[in-house]
Amino acid sequence: MLYSESQERARRFRLALRMGIPILLLIGVIVAYIVKQNRFVPSEFEIVLILAVLFISTYFLFFLINLGQAETYIDRMTGAFNRSSLLEVLDTQMRGHTPYSVVLLRLENLPFINDHYGIDRGDRLLRVFVHLLDEFLKLHEIREPLIGRYHGGDFILGLSVSHEKSMELMEAFESTYQEIGHIAIELKYAGIEKDETNDTSVLVNHLYDTLSQQKSSSFSGRKEQKRVNPRRLEHEIVEAIEKERLLLHYIPTLDTHTKEIDLFEVGVRLQTRESGVLPPKKFIPVINRLGFERTFDEALFRAICKDAKRVRNKIRFSFNISPFSLRNESFVESIRKIAGGEGVSYERMIVELFENRPFKDTKRYRVILDELRELGIEFALDNFGASNASFEYIKKLPVDMVQFDREFTLSYGNPKIAALLHAYIQACKSMEIKTLVKWVDSEESLRRFSQIGIDYIQGFAVSNRPLESEMLIKKYGGE
Repeated sequence: MLYSESQERARRFRLALRMGIPILLLIGVIVAYIVKQNRFVPSEFEIVLILAVLFISTYFLFFLINLGQAETYIDRMTGAFNRSSLLEVLDTQMRGHTPYSVVLLRLENLPFINDHYGIDRGDRLLRVFVHLLDEFLKLHEIREPLIGRYHGGDFILGLSVSHEKSMELMEAFESTYQEIGHIAIELKYAGIEKDETNDTSVLVNHLYDTLSQQKSSSFSGRKEQKRVNPRRLEHEIVEAIEKERLLLHYIPTLDTHTKEIDLFEVGVRLQTRESGVLPPKKFIPVINRLGFERTFDEALFRAICKDAKRVRNKIRFSFNISPFSLRNESFVESIRKIAGGEGVSYERMIVELFENRPFKDTKRYRVILDELRELGIEFALDNFGASNASFEYIKKLPVDMVQFDREFTLSYGNPKIAALLHAYIQACKSMEIKTLVKWVDSEESLRRFSQIGIDYIQGFAVSNRPLESEMLIKKYGGE
């Protein structure tokens, strides 16, 4: 039996006592009163009283039954704890156990399973999955493992073991159960051991941030030996953004027509007070969750403008801006103030657009992009060809440049990939859209992509490393 089911059984027993004891007491009082009167035939008043008591008891009984159904501990589909009960029990257990680890375990391919095998079969698989997980943990001497369904195929586990041990268990579970009922399952997981931070919501948010950073199907906790205090990390990221401690680096991009490097793609890291320098995969999920996209984007644009005014005017910069900022009408005014204050021409800026699915409200999105385009800012579509969203943007948004997905560079030897790339290049030329390829690492590839009509090339064949701000200014400063 699952720990959640045993807790639900105990809750129902307590509820039965709550329902039964008051009724028995009332009946006992009435019987005692009648016996005390030495009468065995009740009067009319006593009959009315008994009926009233029965009515009130019945109403009370149904009220508690409905209340009990609403207050259930378990998720009816899987038998695991539901979200609200999970967080309550997790909070209690974290205070009572040391060490204690919290794990986010995701059934990554649940949407695929639901689409191809049907939702009913997907639901049955979830229930079997939970029971297999429970049995597996108990076999590995985890008494009463806490398993709760947080959302969809996401489960939160509370285990009274160290972080390293919890990750070993997840690795073992993943290798043991690669399919359930002849259906292949794909797992993704992340864990953290409780530290000074015992706030369950903070820990769960941190786990979601960690999971979003992973590119592989699983995550080995032994790769992350340093324990992180999620709340402190959040504060450090927010502080770094507010104080604009952004470290920019610039990736040189070659213009194949002029044979000059006059375009730089901008990368950014954060300098934090205690956690050191953080790459985007560490701070972007936190920024998105806290709603700091616009604050970060304004700080980034300001930092780029400060460097831009110290280099030659023909040098242009491409950089990513969050879709959330680009859908905010007041963001246009922020761009005006920053560029105007630094005295930098809008024509030197290229904003990169990237989303993995088409944006539905393209009309409003288009209005804001058109306002920025009227200023002189251009737009590049990043990772072109990686998803169907690329074609939607080409049709509906003002795109000036496409930056091809790296698959077109790395797999150019594949005839189909090469044919697609040639077709895309010709289509872009007919629409007067510039083209760019990345990951070009040899002189042979450099010549090949120049000859087939690519406008801009990026990679080790152009420059073997990005330039920090000081080096950029030193090399390209002045006229």
